[in-house]
Amino acid sequence: MSAALTASDRAFEDYMNAVWEGLSGIKTLERQDAFAEIKSHLTERIEQLHTQGSPHPVEEALAALGDPTDLARQVVFASRQHDESRSYLPWVLLRAAARIARRGAKGLLAFLIAVLGYGAAVTFLAAAVLKPLVPQIGLWVGSWGVIWGIKPAGGTGHELLGEYFVYASVALSFVCGSVCTLLLQRLLRVSKPVLGRPSS
Repeated sequence: MSAALTASDRAFEDYMNAVWEGLSGIKTLERQDAFAEIKSHLTERIEQLHTQGSPHPVEEALAALGDPTDLARQVVFASRQHDESRSYLPWVLLRAAARIARRGAKGLLAFLIAVLGYGAAVTFLAAAVLKPLVPQIGLWVGSWGVIWGIKPAGGTGHELLGEYFVYASVALSFVCGSVCTLLLQRLLRVSKPVLGRPSS
């Protein structure tokens, strides 16, 4: 009987050691909190299974929680996404969006918003910077439609904004960047892995 208990204790310790090692990618305080939460959950679940008469409560609780490395990886991923979703730096949000692009429709949507939104912001800003060097850049309207840039060669039309084109381009760049940032912050928020709650 004691040998079985010793084996169970060893299995519990091995599991928690693997979890601790897997949590090395996050801040120390978060790592300690996550580790304590997982350990508390397991202890509670083992006690409940023991009360219910399970012959192997430790093994059953560990199996229900899953592979310790995968569990720790989920916690680390959620922690990083949470931190990055609070950033206002485009490259941080773009990197986070790229990381989750293959995790489903929501991830792909976040990545597309990042590319299109920040791409538009950079394009408008580039137009503002180039306007003094290339006077042909502007908001052109003609028989070929509306163009924010350089009108087609040989096309006829007129430029609407004139000297205000630079201000309008900078404003649009700011709007595109800000809206993109807010949308990404919302889309990148993820919930931490939910540990199975002991049944009553």
